Amino acid sequence: MNYRSDIQVIRGLAVILVVLFHLGFNSIKSGFLGVDIFFVISGFLMAVLYDKNDIPKFYLRRAKRLLPAYYATIFVTLIFAYLFTTPNETAQVNTQAKYAVAFASNLGFWAQNSYFSTTDFNPLLHLWSLGVEMQFYLIVPLLYWVFSKNKFMFLLILVGSLISCFVVVGVSPKTSFFMLPFRLWEFLIGYGAAYYFTNQGNVKLTNYRWLGLIGLIVVCIIPLFSVNGEALSAIDGHPGLFALLVTLATASVLVFGIPSFIEKSVISRVLERIGKYSYSIYLAHFPIIVIYLSKPFSGTNLTIPTLMDGVIIVVLMVLTSAALYYFFEHKKLKISVTKLIVGSSVSLVLLAMILPIIQNKFYSQEELLIFGAFSDRSTYRCGKLIRVLEPRAISCDLTPETDNPEQKVMLVGNSHSDSIKTSFVKVSEAHQSKLFFMVSNTPLMKGDIGAKGVVDEAISKGIDKLVLHFSPSAISNETIDEVILHSKQAGIKLYFIEPVPVWQEHIPISMYNAINGGNNPTEKQTKLDYLKKNSSQINFVRNAEQNSITSLPVVDYFCKPNCLYASSEGKPFYFDSGHLTITGSEQLKEIFDTILLD
Repeated sequence: MNYRSDIQVIRGLAVILVVLFHLGFNSIKSGFLGVDIFFVISGFLMAVLYDKNDIPKFYLRRAKRLLPAYYATIFVTLIFAYLFTTPNETAQVNTQAKYAVAFASNLGFWAQNSYFSTTDFNPLLHLWSLGVEMQFYLIVPLLYWVFSKNKFMFLLILVGSLISCFVVVGVSPKTSFFMLPFRLWEFLIGYGAAYYFTNQGNVKLTNYRWLGLIGLIVVCIIPLFSVNGEALSAIDGHPGLFALLVTLATASVLVFGIPSFIEKSVISRVLERIGKYSYSIYLAHFPIIVIYLSKPFSGTNLTIPTLMDGVIIVVLMVLTSAALYYFFEHKKLKISVTKLIVGSSVSLVLLAMILPIIQNKFYSQEELLIFGAFSDRSTYRCGKLIRVLEPRAISCDLTPETDNPEQKVMLVGNSHSDSIKTSFVKVSEAHQSKLFFMVSNTPLMKGDIGAKGVVDEAISKGIDKLVLHFSPSAISNETIDEVILHSKQAGIKLYFIEPVPVWQEHIPISMYNAINGGNNPTEKQTKLDYLKKNSSQINFVRNAEQNSITSLPVVDYFCKPNCLYASSEGKPFYFDSGHLTITGSEQLKEIFDTILLD
């Protein structure tokens, strides 16, 4: 393939969209679609560059271009995270680095939260796309062989991947987002564009460059629309209809090219130059933004406070991108690829193991206990796989190892029930009981499964006892009344664990700031304050008892009479302002015992 400046132009455009989106430009509402553009370009180039007669050479060329800068990014991010963040954040970067070394960043982040969640500290989040891309490279020879045997298979796999992507995005958007099988269609659109519509990557339909221009315009316009990356819909979710439009528009540029007057314009020249550095820019930009803006316990902060901060970030990105390009991406590799992969992988894993040990030496035991609050929490709901393997599941069994149970209990509630389930499981197992849990994070709340649906699910599982636990006022008294009615008709015992005390302040942050010269959490709560705040629901349930529901007070476990937010050793009871850590939830063991022994 001859050099094509239009490919560099669209690369430059793609990386600008991604960077501006991460910098928080309000007009670039869906700049993450730049990654979809990269996937199409990668598929296009694989169709051109793949040589079936020399597969090792194909992989060596890919590795020499991509891996030096890739490993350098991971290494520098680890070092700077160690220097400028707390052990809480460093631990998360270490995990991300280990996945990245295995070219499996997409799998690691899939097991965490969605791409659009800022709960966790993720300076290496952007490497998810390179994980997908490298996994695609691994299957290129297999795809080429399949397509060469049966041309119909190309269309079958492309359409199959597209349809499955659109179906799965309606169940688990992050699965469609992070997993190669549901992204494969984007690569194959590029692959097909090169294989079927170009002359070894060179434009052959030269009279239709205006179609390429239309595609370029679409690529510029679509990211200005708002795409909800967490929507359960292929229409307005992602990857969905908008991703399809962008990939087809990108393919039209690759197939038809763009008019020469556009290609030779000043803007195109600038974009072409940026496209040349696009890989290094992509690698450098996100760790710089996230680490520069990092705050303890604040996850991934992408809010730039001042114009000067924005200028500093951009300057750092330019300098770092240039360094990556000239010293790693563009520089000739002087060692073998095998030595590069093995040496870098071993070094990075060792670094990820050693840095926390060194870093912890600079913090007091009191501070380390506070940092531990982030990891001292239950895993999310029923696990990550259930929405994919059992998309219709309403509940899950949290105690699969318990055979011949004496009783079956189902815990129902929002995120507050999620935070107590790990301790509840331990007590249930000790009592030879099974504990089931709702898959949804909002059962009995507006727009989700209702009272009859919950009780019907309990009946289908043979549940003996139903336990409700929600954050304050998350469930209405009317809904509780409905659950009482249906559970009574079904002969299922009903329990209500009263809401735990919640705070206005983020407890670990306040505790950490207090150690470092700030004030202790300024908000004070007493048992009386708690009872006043929650009196409406507590009184409603207690008055409704009459053998139909058992209300279980929690206040005495936390307020004696002043409400506590940490143990006597200094371990936080909360990992934010209202969700219990496992340490906090263990204060409720007597309540779990009461339910199981009743």
